[in-house]
Amino acid sequence: TQSAIALLRQYMEYAHVYDMAKLSTNPLVTISNTQVISAMNPTAGSFEVNPRLQRWFVTFAVDMPSRASLNIIYDTFLTGHLRGSFAPEIVSLGPNIIKAAMNLHAGVAQTFRKTAKNA
Repeated sequence: TQSAIALLRQYMEYAHVYDMAKLSTNPLVTISNTQVISAMNPTAGSFEVNPRLQRWFVTFAVDMPSRASLNIIYDTFLTGHLRGSFAPEIVSLGPNIIKAAMNLHAGVAQTFRKTAKNA
């Protein structure tokens, strides 16, 4: 919400926020030794970020890897995991497991709606 974004921006700019319940005494709340990391979903939610907040972040745009790249990534991890504890017959099933998982994901992604608005 807007109030949470404003509070976060105030913290990032001034390293403190004001406690509205303590305005008559000491309303200043100092926050230290923290890091802020964020991510955005490119297919849902608001696509605009307040420029006064965004200036405090380094922005990276990362595309989804291709199916071939994902296959290499998953094969590397799964083969490494299976070789350590399983018989060679099980290790040889790795490519089929990856193919089945990727096909399942593709089917689910096509079947389900991306947002609540899509019918």
